[in-house]
Amino acid sequence: MDLKLKDFEDQYIDQLIEVIFDAYKDYPEYGEPDAKSAKRYIKWLKKHSTLFKILFVNNEIAGFIVVDANWKDNFDGKIVGEIHEIAIKKKFWNRGLGKYLLNMALEHIKEKGREVARLWVGKKNKRAIEFYEKQGFKKLYERWNWVRMEKRL
Repeated sequence: MDLKLKDFEDQYIDQLIEVIFDAYKDYPEYGEPDAKSAKRYIKWLKKHSTLFKILFVNNEIAGFIVVDANWKDNFDGKIVGEIHEIAIKKKFWNRGLGKYLLNMALEHIKEKGREVARLWVGKKNKRAIEFYEKQGFKKLYERWNWVRMEKRL
């Protein structure tokens, strides 16, 4: 498996929209309703990121990760490393790519001097919740249809 990482560029937006739709196929309520909303979301992610990497497997976009290491959490006012998005196309699941991207995110957050990483995950997405728990994340609280998780670094 030939892995490459590239920084976000506008030329990849349409392909990232495809990744979002594919990654959230089982839980569309956590994804974006249409391409226009997905494009707006990707632009929001770019604006609120200190790390935005696109993962290529054998020259095909497999997924992406977005992190803001300077995120002010509304919950408690702390500045944390916020993992805004890890999205991987389903055909690339179960290959360790999520763990690879997550570890990159955690390293980035540590390098920026943060002691805490946080993220939101869909409450019904048991597979993702179990993945994050295996990586050392703990549930902080639930709000609406989402679970807030944290890992101390």
